[in-house]
Amino acid sequence: MLDQQQGGDCAERLERVGAWEKVIAFAQAAQVREIAGFAAEVTTDPEFGDDPKQVYASVCAGVGAMTRLAARTAAARVDDALTLVERLPAVLSALGSGLISLSSARAIADETAGLDPALLGEAEAEILWHASGRTTGQIRGTARRVVAGLDADALRRRAERARRARCVRLASERDGMATLSAYLPAAEAVAIHGVLDDYARRAVRQGEDRSMDNRRADALVDLVLDRADGSGSRAEAQIHVTVSLTTLLGLDQLPAELAGYGPIPAEVAHQLAAEGTWRRLVTDPVSGQLLDYGTARYRPPPPLAGHAMVRDHTCGHPGCRVPAHRCDIDHHVPHNAREGTGPTSGGNIGPLCRSHHRLKHSPGWSVTRDPDGRLTWRSPTGHRFTRYPPRLSYPQGGSDPGSELHEVGFPDAEFPDAEFLNVRFSDVGFPDDGFPDDRFLDSVLSDVGCLNADPDDVPNQAAVTVECTSPTL
Repeated sequence: MLDQQQGGDCAERLERVGAWEKVIAFAQAAQVREIAGFAAEVTTDPEFGDDPKQVYASVCAGVGAMTRLAARTAAARVDDALTLVERLPAVLSALGSGLISLSSARAIADETAGLDPALLGEAEAEILWHASGRTTGQIRGTARRVVAGLDADALRRRAERARRARCVRLASERDGMATLSAYLPAAEAVAIHGVLDDYARRAVRQGEDRSMDNRRADALVDLVLDRADGSGSRAEAQIHVTVSLTTLLGLDQLPAELAGYGPIPAEVAHQLAAEGTWRRLVTDPVSGQLLDYGTARYRPPPPLAGHAMVRDHTCGHPGCRVPAHRCDIDHHVPHNAREGTGPTSGGNIGPLCRSHHRLKHSPGWSVTRDPDGRLTWRSPTGHRFTRYPPRLSYPQGGSDPGSELHEVGFPDAEFPDAEFLNVRFSDVGFPDDGFPDDRFLDSVLSDVGCLNADPDDVPNQAAVTVECTSPTL
């Protein structure tokens, strides 16, 4: 039995840590079923009355008293149990097997709350397919993308409801402190954090003893209270959004991807587009992974570093979600020109946040990149942890672009020329000087073989997406 095993080397102890985590998940799944069963029995027991509100209150009170939980926490336990048992049985089974944690199960339930019940089974299967070895934050992101891919309009409706709830809250804390929190649209929140981050990085002085978090907090106070930051210059930040070219053309409403957050509605991407700098990307229509990187942009970055940042989207450590543009670009195999090892190539570089960059260079740690884009981290105990490549596009059922173009009125599946594209950009509200010119549009299409192409030459194995680098809002 696991509780009778003791001692052993570091690897054995770490294995038992993982084993106990599965035991905990198994017990939590069993408790979830008991809570849901208790709630079901109560509804048929005349002792609890026949008023649904009173019955629900009794269920929550009973669970709270038995588990020594506050009323609100007990109610959340009951709601979670009913949702998992009645709506998400596959997620509950995954919890019982130890594939996911209870917090991850709750995240899936939260992200699928507004989804059409007819699509829940498909959503569960897709989310759980990618769940192994991932953190709650990563699973939540996957769930958002799956829901967005199955029902883009549901994402838009939820975003509209959530935007109406935006607010700033103040909560008292101990020791003369307080917490100021803001519930904001994701693009604005990411942009604000980027500005604070930029101020904080430039605020390091000789003998500085403030942490990065300290400097961000001080920057927030200085900016809101209109205090000078002493640098004489305004901080700038950028947000990175990846969106399908067809969505920008108004041909569909596929979600866009906001780096460091996840999927956002297409109309939000439209709003961010007018002031953005653009480059084309070619992604696999099935996996959504980056196949090719375009330098056709107004202000090109170093091409190779740019490719790695767009391809990986975030830090390459499993579980880390720091956006790639805030990371270091690191060689997986250390570069050594004398020995000819560690080439500076797309397959050997990737973004790592500063803390995981240091970890990778700590004794016993190593990172390798597989041809399919997976990063495998090896720890000093010999354990391996995998970080899977992100999806950058949202294919519509894997159909080839030719058939979709034909359906929207392009004869013989020919892609529209630059004149048509400029008209479409104008139709969706982008000013003439805010969008790429004909040369950029030509390069976007010709790079994937679609511009003025023979119908037989239109590729059916690549999807075109566009990345916008937008200045601070």
